[in-house]
Parts: sequence; C-alpha cells; structure tokens
Amino acid sequence: MKNAISVKLLEADAIDAVSKLLTDLPGAEVHIDGHARLPDPGDQLDGLVSLTLGGSTRLIALEVKSDGAPRFIRAAIYRLESCIARLRRWKAEYGAQEVIAMIVCPYLSPASREICRDHGVAYLDFEGNAYLAFDSVYVERTVPHQPKTETRSLRSIFTPKASAILRAFLNEPGRAWRVAELAAKADVSLGHVSNVRKALLNREWIEKQDGGVVLTRPNALIEAWREKYRRPSGNQVTGYTHLHGIQFDERLHGLLNNVPERPRAIYSLNSAAQWLAPFARDGTRSFYADASGADRLREVLELAPAGAGANVVVCIPTDESLFNDTLEPVPEIFCTGPITTYLDLWCGNEREREAADHLAREVLPWIA
Repeated sequence: MKNAISVKLLEADAIDAVSKLLTDLPGAEVHIDGHARLPDPGDQLDGLVSLTLGGSTRLIALEVKSDGAPRFIRAAIYRLESCIARLRRWKAEYGAQEVIAMIVCPYLSPASREICRDHGVAYLDFEGNAYLAFDSVYVERTVPHQPKTETRSLRSIFTPKASAILRAFLNEPGRAWRVAELAAKADVSLGHVSNVRKALLNREWIEKQDGGVVLTRPNALIEAWREKYRRPSGNQVTGYTHLHGIQFDERLHGLLNNVPERPRAIYSLNSAAQWLAPFARDGTRSFYADASGADRLREVLELAPAGAGANVVVCIPTDESLFNDTLEPVPEIFCTGPITTYLDLWCGNEREREAADHLAREVLPWIA
C-alpha cells in the first residue's frame, strides 16, 4: 500500500510540474487527464495532457518514472512509442493534430536527456531540466546541479572498494566478466560486485552478453569517475635524498614490488607515468607503499627530513587494492597501472593534467 501511495504522489507531482511548464507558454490552454486509458484495451498512460496553442490542439502523452537512469528511460521511451503509435489512430477523437511523448521523473542525468532528445521525446524533471519542441515552440532548460540522491549514487560507484572492480573493467574493456570472476579479481564480495554491476547496467556503461557483462562505454565511465576522483587517502612520508639518476635507480633495484608478503612499494604519479608514457621530467619521485615499504624506502634512499626541498614523497594508502593494479614495465620496476596513473594525474595541477592527457593518447586512446 505504501508503494502504491508513493507512486500516486509521484505521478501527481509530475502532472503538476507538466501543467506549470505548459501554462507558462503564452496563450496556452491546458487540460490534464490523469491515468488516461487509451481506446485500445490494456493501454494506459500516466497522464494525457491536451494543449491548445495558436488554435491547434496537441496531446502530450506522459510516462512518469521514479528512476531516471538511462536503462529505465530507454525502456520507458520504447513503451511510450508503442502507445503513441496506437494513440495516433484515435487522435481525431481528442480533436488533436499531433501526439507528443514526454518523460517525467525526479531527475534525468545528462545521458538520459540525450537519449530522450535522440528519440524526439520531450522531458521534464523536478530539478528543472526540461525539453519540449514542436512547431514554433522550443523550450530547453538545463540546471547545473544534481540532487543529493544522484550524488550519493555516483559516490557509491566510486568508493575505494568499488574502484578495484572498475579498474578490472577498464583494464580489459572488451572482456566478458562473470560476477565470480570480478569478485576474485577485485578481491571483494559477490554481493558488492552485484551492486556495482547493477549500477553500471542502469547507466548503460556495461551490457549483458553471453559470457557475462562487458564494458561497452569505457569513455563514459572514466569521464564520470575522474570528476569524482580524489587521490588515495593515507599517511604521507616526505624527505630529501642526495641520490640522483643512476645512483637512485641502483638503490631501488630489487626493492620495488607488489607482493603482500614483502615490504611493498611502487612508483606513482609522474614517476609512474615516466615508465608508461614519458612526458616531462619531475624532480620529485613519488611512491605508494605500505608501512614497511615506506620504512625500506626511507632507509635505502637515506631520506633526510626536509621542508620545501623534499624530492621524495611516499603515500601509505588506506586502499591496499592499489597494489593489485600494477605494471612491471621493466624487470623489478613496479608502478601504478595506467588507469590509476591517469586518474591521479588528471585531478592534479595543470602540468599533471597535461601529463594525464599525454598518457591517455599513448596508452588509453579511447579516452576523449
């Protein structure tokens, strides 16, 4: 009963919002028919609006959705198109010259809005985004903010635990993954993989195929992720070393590794990018390490306390899954993988973002 009441309230709010949108058109006459049953048995719309403007009448068929994710919007559009195809046969009974499809929901993401426009479907959400175009009428409004529910939903996809799943997808974008395979690769529970998988399916970033789910829109995923991304949190160790060039590299020989049973340390940021796609030299060497790995770096590199003159920065991340996403570009040199390196650099300063763009061109060409 509670669900039925909430649906009715949502539909009532949707019809009120549509009514306000249309009555703001100069000279518009609006008549609302909630839960309109069409002449064909079984067909029912969430609302049917009769709009008279300039001596012509149009029917606006409403489909109200509680979730505006692309997957649900696309399904709603297909249903609307089917209803409207039959409604057009009866439009004379309503005295209408045209039938217009419209989607209404609490929030429509930019991707969902694009789907609507591609199908010629009008839309309206409670945040203020709107699109309606016919004859001389053109309404398009875009608001820059997202509701808190959408922000929380995106944040849940990009948590440290979920990021290991995302990296698995992005490192092999053409691979079909089963839930158990993703759980083993990311070292997370089956339930967590299922939750992330559902969220990605709803946004149409992955698709179900015979062998599992496949990442089909890696660019959309990485673009959304980099907007929410923050560098891994953790303790930071800085210091100055007198070692440079060949001496520095020789001291690190055999030290860098990602094996849990040993002190772990890997190159990060620009220091990692130099091995993946060299761009510009940076006088600071950056690492991710666990606590024992940081101690080994401090000892081997003879780090001395330094203020502004530090040339070694070691982050001890709380997210240890970073050590599972590493590359060994040459023997006994380990660095963060291209996805982590790209994200770390992209959310940095202007010079670091240039290095991220260069890395993408060289290693991740599918990034726009």
